[in-house]
Amino acid sequence: MNPDSSPMPTRPWRDPGSLQIAAQVILAIAAGWWLLGQFASVLRPLLIAVFLCYVLLPTYSRLRRKQVPVGVAVGLIAGTAIVVLLLVALFAYGNALSLVEEGPQLQSQAIRLFQDAHRAMGGLPDWLANDGAKRPEEFLAGKMPQLLQGAANLALGGLIEAAVAGLYLLFLLLGAERLPARVRAAYPPERAEQLLHVAGRINSAIISYLKAKCLSSLVFAIPVWLVLALCGVKFAVLWAVLTFVCNFIPYVGSVVAYGMPTAFAILQFGGSPWAFAVAAALLGIHLVCAMLIEPLLIGRAVGLSPLVVLAALAVWGLVWGLPGMVLAVPLTVVAKIAMENIDATRPIAKLVAE
Repeated sequence: MNPDSSPMPTRPWRDPGSLQIAAQVILAIAAGWWLLGQFASVLRPLLIAVFLCYVLLPTYSRLRRKQVPVGVAVGLIAGTAIVVLLLVALFAYGNALSLVEEGPQLQSQAIRLFQDAHRAMGGLPDWLANDGAKRPEEFLAGKMPQLLQGAANLALGGLIEAAVAGLYLLFLLLGAERLPARVRAAYPPERAEQLLHVAGRINSAIISYLKAKCLSSLVFAIPVWLVLALCGVKFAVLWAVLTFVCNFIPYVGSVVAYGMPTAFAILQFGGSPWAFAVAAALLGIHLVCAMLIEPLLIGRAVGLSPLVVLAALAVWGLVWGLPGMVLAVPLTVVAKIAMENIDATRPIAKLVAE
């Protein structure tokens, strides 16, 4: 037998086993993507309730240490959280309807501003003056009512999901205290302790992140409300709530939280100095919060690479829209901690770390 006729080694990408694993991974990702989209109305409020439960668990534990009965502690915490959620959602929905009612006035004001800018520039640029291009008046006439109605529909969806999340939260708090005992009863002692250790790390990371983020968002939203209210901008509380929610969305949220109330102030006041005063004041608040308050309260609590955060925002935003972008960072933190405790995925966890 010729020694040179030994079989050539199989290349990894031609190995049937590797191809089968790759096909299974692609199939699992596709199935997961489809399921997340199909069950969004169920999973979104459930995950919101889970993260609210993380925020409220320290208070619940303090009440239990003071010998407060389970039913009373759950009733106090869950009842307060549900009432706050529903009030905020109802208020946002009511303001969104009022915003829709003012749509024609806002549209005419925007058209007037575009026309003033047009006259100030001495004419439209060449790319906008072509016959096939829509003028700003035509674009606003077609798009602004759709945008305002979309905001009202989003607020209505938030109201419904807030009610469902409150119901989930009630049952999560009722079952939180018995969960460790159930895990120990379901698994062997060594495996149960490992699972509880991983769950403890996840709990600690999520609680520290959410508590710091809620506090920083509140510190961020209150000055925005004060500035808008003192300057006479309509729907000041609505813009403050938007600022609070958008602060949970890294990078993109700051642009939205600054751009929308600033644009509305310009529409309301036109070219008056009040509009520029509001824009400058909001910009100052955003800079102070981004450069001082956020690093002071949160620091490196997330532990994720900025590129990973952007990718998570893109993926979860594509799947679940705005709620997905709010949940993107906590979900990615949970996935990272879980991968750190699995041998096969530990290298991936190190790659996504900051």
